[in-house]
Amino acid sequence: MSATMCMPGWHSERSDGGLRATRVTPLSDYQLLNGCLEEIVATDEGELWLLCDAQTRLAERVATAERLRAARRS
Repeated sequence: MSATMCMPGWHSERSDGGLRATRVTPLSDYQLLNGCLEEIVATDEGELWLLCDAQTRLAERVATAERLRAARRS
């Protein structure tokens, strides 16, 4: 496998089956329960970039929801 450029917050590698990206920082349990992925597989760099971007935005918004939930409890 060889490393390839993806986007900040992700580490990507090229393999025989295409491209695979994994998050650099861990997700919270709340983010995982609400659809955020730790790993993405794509066939080309454009697809990988779009999926990483979408997952990054989703994780940011879910983290905001998690903070709002915590604030309501206190």
